[in-house]
Amino acid sequence: MSVAPNPGSAKVVLIELEILITVLAIGGWGGFVSFLMNKENTETHKNVMDCLAQITISCFTGFILSVIAIDRNMSFNMVVLAAGLGGVFATPILRILGEKVKAFFSKTSMFK
Repeated sequence: MSVAPNPGSAKVVLIELEILITVLAIGGWGGFVSFLMNKENTETHKNVMDCLAQITISCFTGFILSVIAIDRNMSFNMVVLAAGLGGVFATPILRILGEKVKAFFSKTSMFK
């Protein structure tokens, strides 16, 4: 997978499939840990669905943070650490990113 970090530059970031799978697995594991820390309900079916939802959200957030870490030229260990932290703290990170995106678009007059 190749991703151009900046459309104006010729720099291309290559992510091997094993690294991508590792990042997603660590993010998912972080989501599982986050689910276990916040577990309150005793219904089995609802718990399984909530756990799968948390793992999915955590994989996404872990991937986003690992892409940011790769863009800043961090080592592989730091990329994996960013993916794990993104998995555990997915909900607060997405709230913060959502507020920043909302503030960015509210400054521009294109959407008003």
